[in-house]
Amino acid sequence: MPPPMLRIRLLGGFRLVREDGAPLVERWSRPGARTLVKLLALAPDHALHREQVMAACWPHAELRSALGSLRVALHTARHALEPELPPRGASAYLTADGDLLRLAPHTVRVDTDEAEAAARRALRHGGHRALTRALEALSGELLPEDRHAPWAEPARERLARRRAELRRALAAAGRPRGGRSVRPEADAARVRLDWALHLDRSGRYAEAVTVVREALGSYERQGQRDACTLAAARLAEVLGRGPGADEALAVLAAHPPGPGAPDPLRAAHHMAHSAVLSYCGRYEEGLAAARAAEHCAAAGGADDAVLLARSRAQQTVCLGLSGLAHEAAGPAAAALAPAEASGDRALLATVLSVLRETERRAGRYGDALTHGHRALALAEQAGRPTATAFERANLAELHLLRGERADARRLALASVELAEPFGGTALAFALTALARVRGGTAPKEATRLLARAGRCAAAGGHRQAIDEVRSARAELRAADRTGR
Repeated sequence: MPPPMLRIRLLGGFRLVREDGAPLVERWSRPGARTLVKLLALAPDHALHREQVMAACWPHAELRSALGSLRVALHTARHALEPELPPRGASAYLTADGDLLRLAPHTVRVDTDEAEAAARRALRHGGHRALTRALEALSGELLPEDRHAPWAEPARERLARRRAELRRALAAAGRPRGGRSVRPEADAARVRLDWALHLDRSGRYAEAVTVVREALGSYERQGQRDACTLAAARLAEVLGRGPGADEALAVLAAHPPGPGAPDPLRAAHHMAHSAVLSYCGRYEEGLAAARAAEHCAAAGGADDAVLLARSRAQQTVCLGLSGLAHEAAGPAAAALAPAEASGDRALLATVLSVLRETERRAGRYGDALTHGHRALALAEQAGRPTATAFERANLAELHLLRGERADARRLALASVELAEPFGGTALAFALTALARVRGGTAPKEATRLLARAGRCAAAGGHRQAIDEVRSARAELRAADRTGR
């Protein structure tokens, strides 16, 4: 009797389903085993050499250690896919041919294969309905829990290009006969904005700036004022993360909301303005803009959960950084419910991060750690490497305040390791946290770390990062004087 078909779902999150309904493992005892199955599901022909798997799963391990880890991962994966498999039985789903590992082609189906095949058919022969169905099949995000994993990036980009092709084909299919239409260009610009949001959350800010500029230029050519306002807001927020605050403010000034602009669009404009102002240390102005964003988000029944949560969290940030921490608790608490309702893990992570800082300033370190660890888990799940590094750095400092130096050191080192490829603001916060951890035992090393953190903060142009480095230097000098 042939084995039941195994279906692997990658769009919208990793899931396994067997056609016989057999219960499959939900919590994997070995993360490497789970990653192994994902790698094979994404690979061409669902086959990879053992060395490719080891390089992706255990890149820093010695060969002997990596081989041992691979053997354990293979055993775990086979029994996760086939719990009834005897100890030395041959798997019906995960096979080995010499050094080549493969998902069995006759017993395994992967949703991305089926969705891409439907897209190819629709693009060749399909009409509007087939194109729409193909686009819907590709609508889920690929492995959102691994959004910043380098090994998933090629497949993610391939699927994004396929979605863009389908959207362009849909726009062309809806074009009136005998007349010109701006829909294909508008659709392409919308795709660029969606892709830029992914790039921004992945920490690839320079690429995000380029893509949003293209979208904004497209909307300008079409004369779409509201779309220009939205694209300008997106561009300003990304520019503001680096040393481009002046350009960001100029972009916002060039594309304000029109007289009839909807309230959510006005809220987005004000939010971008507030973010840029806070990045460059103009906290009181940033607070006013965040309050304006909240007013627009709630006006006229436009109860937008995302904008409400973002505007309230932003008010908390500006209040805390301008020395009004006692006023920050209200907006922070009010941001939590709409963030939970939004279903956006990245947004909820941001709000919890704000709540963590509010509790820390109040001296409630235990509550701060609770919020911080939840924010860290969500940032990791949402695939935001720079936000993840930021949360690790802040948790390291919280553990240090509680005298838990081992936890503080572990988190600070992990923060630096993750932030290293991105440099700028993310690395500045990470290095500052590590310097604080090292300050008590290795002051010279802490001084070197802060010198590098200062350069990174200056390159990023983020006022809060610059101030954090300055504060850490003062703390180190005070500790040195006390020690003498």
